[in-house]
Parts: sequence; structure tokens; C-alpha cells
Amino acid sequence: MTREHRTVLCRVAAVLLLAGAALTRPAAPAAAGTLPPMADATVDAGHPLRNYGDAVSLRVDGSPHQVAYLRFEVTGTGDEPSAVLRLYVETASSTGLYVHGVSDDDWREDTLTYHNAPPIGPVVASSGPIAADTWLSVDVSSLITGDRPVTLALTTTNDTGFRLASRDGTESRRPQLIVPAPPNPSPYTISRVGAVTYSAVSEVTGQTWTGSLKTVVESAAADVNRLGGGTIAFTAGTFDLGAEFFKLEGLRNVTFAGAGMDLTLIRNSSSAAADTEPFNTKGMDGGVVRDLTVSAGGPPRTTSDALDFDDGNNMLVERVRVTASRGRGIIFDGKNQSWTSMGNTVRDCQISGTASDGIELLATGGDTVTGCVITGVGGHGVQINRSSPTADQPNKTADDNVVSDNRIDQAGQDGINVDGGNDNHIVDNHITSSSDDVSGRDGIRITTATSVPCSDNVVSGNVATDTQAVKTQRYGLNITTPGCVATVVGPDNNLTGNLSGAIRDAGTGTIYR
Repeated sequence: MTREHRTVLCRVAAVLLLAGAALTRPAAPAAAGTLPPMADATVDAGHPLRNYGDAVSLRVDGSPHQVAYLRFEVTGTGDEPSAVLRLYVETASSTGLYVHGVSDDDWREDTLTYHNAPPIGPVVASSGPIAADTWLSVDVSSLITGDRPVTLALTTTNDTGFRLASRDGTESRRPQLIVPAPPNPSPYTISRVGAVTYSAVSEVTGQTWTGSLKTVVESAAADVNRLGGGTIAFTAGTFDLGAEFFKLEGLRNVTFAGAGMDLTLIRNSSSAAADTEPFNTKGMDGGVVRDLTVSAGGPPRTTSDALDFDDGNNMLVERVRVTASRGRGIIFDGKNQSWTSMGNTVRDCQISGTASDGIELLATGGDTVTGCVITGVGGHGVQINRSSPTADQPNKTADDNVVSDNRIDQAGQDGINVDGGNDNHIVDNHITSSSDDVSGRDGIRITTATSVPCSDNVVSGNVATDTQAVKTQRYGLNITTPGCVATVVGPDNNLTGNLSGAIRDAGTGTIYR
């Protein structure tokens, strides 16, 4: 490596996101382009006349309303202004913070109160959930227009407040504004460097994280996420989480890519009473998981899945193999308060060895499952499912989903199960020999609970038959209740060869074409 190369890497590393335990070296000192705040203070609606300008922490809270103000003297913007705000988080927040612009820079740290604080502008950036004792980076480029003072305000909607280090606190944890913003470090390459040690190396900046697999992957993901997303690339080989799992929250446009289903294996094994999904995610949007195998070992547990996307939207899972799961193979979940799960795609995946369903779409909308091979799962091959009556969004239905061109063999319960929901399309699937763990189940089952909508679902072009010498799949299609209305059954289904018959129709107004 040349002296010039080393110099560039050192300068860049000084301005990248640091996360305490994840680094193999301590936090780098401030470098050129790293600007300290000229003033910062919290204002508190509970004490509207009190000044907190000399406090060692900034406080942000939704109730009582507490807002943190920071002012920077911005220089060095160049022709294309950009900046990243770095803050040291002292206490965690499940919601995180929102960044606002403030047009009035004429305020003093030692006199600022809630009563006289300048008004804040609209939200320009947000952090998503944040952990304690870590550095947080937020892209605030939209507020940078040139070399001039800039005031930022930090708020949250959460009524559980949190603390950030202020400029009056520990020197190594003071807020920073990085101008211009450092380059996006994507892609990161994940590789094994020891028996239980892994590394994540940025091909752009040379930034390196070394430690446990959980630490390096979560750190690399957070690093690319702060600048609009990027790729976390696993080399060929086995990546062993032990009893740990990836906790991935609030990521946008982040891709996790292996070298191929036959080449990259990510595994864990746990008997913990809590969820232990290798991909345990919340609030992901526009992300991708592709070209790898996931094995999630351990005794069965209903909600410990291999890939779990809570509040996941616009996600793509493709060419992923699941060989073991304590619960389901892949689930998209939109049931909890304010959650949605929309526009997701699962395609060309292979799923076996799960204790529960192969794939579940729970309280989702507009999702697609296509081209997958699902064999020997303990639950349904694919389930389109409503939320429970006790969920935050009770009996929220899954609507407008498409399950097409999948091959499902020896599902423990139904090959495909629709439990509540409207306008779902079950099209061109090949389903064989279901109900091999739980008796009395079907190739395709359309059902619902009392008063839960179930209408206009479409079943077309499917094969649902039992090829075993001793058949277990009861019906090719079973519409179980009058609550399922106007189900459309196409003429091109092949539903013969089952234990009890082709179709059982207890629905209302079923439309045969």
C-alpha cells in the first residue's frame, strides 16, 4: 500500500460511523471536515422558562415535549453541498429521532428556553430505532446550501425520551457535522477470518469491522444505511451465528447477498424462549436478501423463524434456501400497531425442514410468492393469513396477494391456506400430498373466522392432488365456510386424485368458470 493510499484511508475512516464494540480500534479523533457544534441546548415544555445550555446531555422526548437544538458554522461545502450529522446515543429509543431544519440561527445557548426557542421546520431526515451507547449517523445534506450557520432541531414521537451526548459532555462523544458527507462505503464484503471471528471490509473506503458475525454484519448494515443503502456481500463459506441472530431495524435499500444458495450458508441454533431468527428485522424497506442458504436450528418455537420481516415493505427475497427453522421459513408481518407489509416479493426460493409454515403472509397487501419449491414443512406450504383477534390491528386481513407457479409437496397441513382476506390469487401452483403431519387438511383451503371478510379470492390453473399410495390430502380445494363469498374457481384446475374428492364447497356464491 502506498503512503498516499494509507493517508486517504485514514482520513476517510475518521469520519465514518463508529459503534463502540464493533470496532477493532477506538473512535478516531475529529479530522478536517468534522465540525463541532457552536451551540447546543435542550428546551423542555415541562419547564418552558428553564435553560439547559450547559447540560452534558441533550434530551429528546415526545411527552413532555423536549427538543434538542444544535447550531454548526458550516464550511468547506464545495460545489455539491452534503453533510452527515453524528450523535452519540446514551439511551435507546424504539422510535428514534427526527431531524428538522430551523430557519432562525439567532439564538444563544445560555438563554435558549422552550418559551423563546425558534420554530422548527418540517422533518428532513429520521434515524429509525436506535441502541444505547452507540454512534448514530444521519444524512442531513438537504439542509446544507453553502458556507453559513445551520441550526438543526431533534424531535421524537415517542413518549419515552432518550439522551444524546452534548458538546459539554465527554470530548470523544460530542456531536459532529461531517462536511462534505463521506462516501457510501458499499459494498461491504463479509468473510471469516478465524474460528469465531469475521470481518466486514468496505471496498470503497477500506473501513474494516472485526468481531463476531452479528457485530460486523449489523455494523456494516448501519454504515451503508446512513447514506441511502448499499450491499452487504457474503463470500462463499459457512457463517455461524452460534446462538445469536442479526437484529436489523429501520434499514432502507440494503441488500444482503451471498455467493449462491450452494455456496453461502448462514446458520444459528438456539433453544432460547425468545425469538432467534437469523434475519430478525423490523421496518425494512426496499431491501433484498438473495443467493444464500439459511439454517435456523433448535427446538420448535412458533414465532422463531428463519427470515422474519416485521413491518417490511417493498422487500425482495430471491434464490434463498431455508433448510431448518424453529418456526416458519419466511414471514412478512403487518399486524402490529402502525405496521404495514406491502409490495414484497419472494421468488425462486427453496424451503424445507421448517417446524411451521414454509412462507406466511400475515396481514399483508400486494405481496407475491412465485417460483418457489416448498417440501416437507411442518405447517402450511404457503399461508395468506389474517392477524389474530387480540393483535394491535385485530383480524387485519391479507389482501391482493399473489401465490403463483410454486411447487409444494408434503406440507404438514394445507398446501396453500387462505384464512380471511380478499382478492388473493392462487394461480398455477402444483401441490401434492399435503396433510402429512396434521390429518384432515387440503391441497388448497379457503377459510375465515366469523365476521372476518373473505371475498373474491381466485383459484385458477392449479394442480392439487395426492400421489402417495396411502393418501393424506383430503380435498384438492376446500372452501370451508359461508363466510367466504364469491370465490372464483377457474376451469383449468386439476383437483382430482385426493383422499375425499376434488372440491368441497361450503362457500357463498362461488363462481365457477
